[in-house]
Amino acid sequence: MSDAMAKNAAPVVAVLGAGSWGTALAHLVSAKGAQTRLWARDAGDVERLTSTQENDKYLPGARLKNVRFYADLEEVLRGASWIISAVPCAGVPSLTQNLVSLMEPHAVVVNGTKGLHPEIGLRPAQIWQQNAGICGARYVALSGPNLAREIVRGVPTATVVASDDEASAIAAQELFNTPSFRVYTNTDLLGVELGGALKNVVALAAGMGDGLGFGDNSKATLVTRAWHEMMRLAVALGAREATLWGISGLGDLLATCVSKYSRNRNLGEHIAKGENLRTAQGEIMQVAEGVNTTRAALQLAREVHVELPVTEQIAAVLFEGRDVRVAVQELMNRAGCRE
Repeated sequence: MSDAMAKNAAPVVAVLGAGSWGTALAHLVSAKGAQTRLWARDAGDVERLTSTQENDKYLPGARLKNVRFYADLEEVLRGASWIISAVPCAGVPSLTQNLVSLMEPHAVVVNGTKGLHPEIGLRPAQIWQQNAGICGARYVALSGPNLAREIVRGVPTATVVASDDEASAIAAQELFNTPSFRVYTNTDLLGVELGGALKNVVALAAGMGDGLGFGDNSKATLVTRAWHEMMRLAVALGAREATLWGISGLGDLLATCVSKYSRNRNLGEHIAKGENLRTAQGEIMQVAEGVNTTRAALQLAREVHVELPVTEQIAAVLFEGRDVRVAVQELMNRAGCRE
C-alpha cells in the first residue's frame, strides 16, 4: 500500500453494487468523511439515487448525502484508492474482467461478497486473483453479522477484515471503524470468506424450519448440526477452526439464521411454505447467496471427501423439488448418532 494512500485524510472510495449491502457500506464510509462513490449497473437507478439521495428500492431511510452515484465503471474508479465490491458472487468474474484495466495501480479491493461461485466453486479472493491479479496487500475481505438495515441505524455491530497482508487489514480497519461499527482484523482470509459463504446455506435450513412452524428445539438442532458440517468442510479446505468460531463465522451465522431481514432465512421460509425456488427468489427480490453456495459447497465437499448430509437435503429441496418434510425425515432417520 502506498504512503500516499496511508496519509490521505479523505480517501476516494468506490463502492460497486447498489443493493442494500453496497448502500450500507457507502453510507458507512461516507459518514467518516471519505469521498464516496456508489456504482449501479442501471443508469435509471443512478438517476433516481442522485435525485433522492436515498436507495428507496433496497434500503429505504438511509440518507446518502455525501455520496456520488455512477453507472460508468471508468468514472467511478478514477482516482479511487479503495474499491469495495458488493456484487453477487455470480457477477464477480465479469466485474473483475471489466475493471482490471480501469483500476488505479495501487488500489486496494475490499470484498464484501459472501458466497461461492455456483459454477466454478471459487471464493471471491480466488476470482479476483485469477481475473485481475489482485491478491496479497491489495485484497481484503470484510465479513460478519452485518445486516444492512441495522448498520445504517447505528446499531452496535462488529465485523472482521481479513487479508494475507496484516498492514492492509489494519488500513481497512481504520477505513471502516466507527463508534457503532467495531472492526476486528484477521489474517485467515480463507476462513473468513468460507464462514461468510457457508453460513448462508445453514440460514436456508433455518428458514425452512421456520416455514414449517418448528420450535426452538428443532432450530437449535438443525443450525448446530448444519454448522458443524460447514466447519468440517472449511477446516478440510484449510481454514482455521478458531476463525469459524469467531465474528465472521458463528457471529454471522447467528444473525443470518434468526433475523427477519436475512434474505437466505426468508428464502428458506418461503420454500417451506410451498413456493418453488424461482417464485421464492422473486418474493425476496434480492440475491440469496446460499442457493449458489449450496451447489458449490457440495462440489468442494466431494473434492476433499467431506460428508454434508444437511446440505445434500437442502440441495434436494432447492433443485430437485423434494418436500421439506421429507428432507427432515431423511435427516432424522439417518443411521448412526455419534456426535
